[in-house]
Amino acid sequence: MIELLDKILLSDNVKDEFYKNYENKEFKTWLLSILPEIEDCAKQQQDNPWHIYNCLDHILHSVETINKLDKDYDKEVRRELAYTMFLHDIGKPKCYIRRYSKLYGREVDSFFNHNLESEKIAKRVLPQFNFNEKQQQVINLLVENHDIFMFIKQTDDGNKFHKVLTMKLFESYVNEFNKVDDGTKIMEYLLKVGRADSSAQNPKMTKNSFKLLDAMEEMLIKYCKQQLENE
Repeated sequence: MIELLDKILLSDNVKDEFYKNYENKEFKTWLLSILPEIEDCAKQQQDNPWHIYNCLDHILHSVETINKLDKDYDKEVRRELAYTMFLHDIGKPKCYIRRYSKLYGREVDSFFNHNLESEKIAKRVLPQFNFNEKQQQVINLLVENHDIFMFIKQTDDGNKFHKVLTMKLFESYVNEFNKVDDGTKIMEYLLKVGRADSSAQNPKMTKNSFKLLDAMEEMLIKYCKQQLENE
């Protein structure tokens, strides 16, 4: 069954392939025995200006997008990234609250700290999806950090919870990622995760998100160049 899930998650039509196979009782029973949160995500609407899909559809669209962004990587890395997207929002239903937003002037669905809940679930299930210890560490790190871009801005907007993008901030993330593996490689993966996540959101809301990702990709190139020059 793992081979079938791999085939689905690495396909060009992830959403269609997933729902087609999910109708198979044997596959569905197996998957839900490991990841029952799938059903919660299928039921979880996202009434928030940033989203146009329910939680599960958002997840599946994001997997499909990252498959288009990582075609130059070897199969094992592509598999890691596909499962990263498959799990990145899996904890959202457990973090759901309905709250009033001053910014939008109405109540919206919110999922505060869903990255940490998703990481907790990822730690539980990744061994059952045949990932080795190092792969698990990388995927867990990517899931935990997949939404840091929400809190990074290119200029100071006066929000105390937001950080301004600087090379010093960028380097701090790379140094932190170095504790798990090659920090520059993980940052490269994370930027693709950010693009896949944003691509599965409301396109009317994500213009600045992509600008930030562009700026961080430029920083990554500059950082790697500096590291080579210092060797």
